[in-house]
Amino acid sequence: MPERVRFSFQESGRLKILLDLACSARPTSTLHELLQSAAPAGMSSRRMWVQTVMVLVPLLMAASAVRGAAGACGRVYDVKGEQKVMERCEALGAQGAQLAWTLQRESKGAQALQVVFAGTAPAPGGWVGWGLNLGPAASMVGTQAFIAFQAANGSCLLTYNVTEGTARGEPLACTPVGLRVRNMAVHIHANASMVMWVSLLLPANQSALIHHVWNRGASVTHFQPGPHGGSADDMSAFKTIDMASGLSPISSAPPASARLLLKNRHGLLNAVGWGVILPCGALAARYLRPFSDPAWFYLHVSLQVVGYAVGVAGWATGLKLGNDSVGIVYRNHRVIGIVLFSMATLQVCSIFLRPKKQQKMRKAWNLYHYTLGGAILVLAILNIFYGLDILSPARKWRRAYVGILVALAFLAFFLEAFKCISTSLKGTRKSSKMQGAQVGGAQGHPQIP
Repeated sequence: MPERVRFSFQESGRLKILLDLACSARPTSTLHELLQSAAPAGMSSRRMWVQTVMVLVPLLMAASAVRGAAGACGRVYDVKGEQKVMERCEALGAQGAQLAWTLQRESKGAQALQVVFAGTAPAPGGWVGWGLNLGPAASMVGTQAFIAFQAANGSCLLTYNVTEGTARGEPLACTPVGLRVRNMAVHIHANASMVMWVSLLLPANQSALIHHVWNRGASVTHFQPGPHGGSADDMSAFKTIDMASGLSPISSAPPASARLLLKNRHGLLNAVGWGVILPCGALAARYLRPFSDPAWFYLHVSLQVVGYAVGVAGWATGLKLGNDSVGIVYRNHRVIGIVLFSMATLQVCSIFLRPKKQQKMRKAWNLYHYTLGGAILVLAILNIFYGLDILSPARKWRRAYVGILVALAFLAFFLEAFKCISTSLKGTRKSSKMQGAQVGGAQGHPQIP
């Protein structure tokens, strides 16, 4: 019977070497020398390596598990000259932010939480904020925030409550938070890089699964942080973390790349539908009518129906974005979008109620149709620029849309001038013909005094 390859744990010298290898990284030559020195006399090199692999792999797995359970952070944070060492730390991803923490159970079930948050403002004089949302979702509304910035009298770290009013664009005022804050400090480097430390007490019945929300902005006015950006990185600055284990549950929300793709589709569909096709349809109705009756009518209706359909598709993607962005509401953009959709739907439906030319109601209907159409165009263009401010795309996209509007304006000006000249010439010719007819009539039929 062949002898089995086995390892005797009685050989404490080799075990010590293997345990040391499991928790460190050494050059290959050093490993070979150490193993040869600990191997029994007469053991072949191949057999020695087989035994080593059989023992080293389980030890490496065990060491990894022990390290993961311990959650050692391994980073030291300098906050106002004090060295803060946390049990756990994690790179949050969005905005390059870092989070480190220590969670300890105290008497009567209370939980003491120490947090170090590191982030960078988008510009000197900006702000960096982090907070906890103890509600059911990782949303901006309901977050108890700690916001750091460079004030005139030095580094500043204040507490803020993010409310529905904040989401609607109301100023964010400094207010006490509901959490019991024991201590806090901040270190600001180069007026932009900020490391804040917060020590607080969580409620006794608070789950270790906590929603973290963070963000940053470019300005602070009278201790009121300005708005944060609207990029994909800014809009995905939230994460749910189990503070006891350091693990994050699988999120049902779409990833940042998917949200950005949906935002781009929303903006493109609305810009093309409401902002390009509908104005072209209006130009066709106004300037082609004298030259191509009734072709202008069918072209006008076709363009308006296509523009409406594309715009509704963009409006639907906006609803999907709103559902996915819990607590994030752009009130002006949303209200104008709803009003625009309602007015455009009325405009499309009104075509089926159009009176005939001979009916007296036709003039009133024409006035209603022109007025509502003009209001739709104004609201559409206004809301497209609101959307560009929210999405904050590359400048070329805003310039491209402005260029399209300028081109349409020049086209309208040229067609309006052509229409006025054409109408004036027709009036002059008609007047000349009437005068010629009157003169001819007077010469052929002299009046008898």
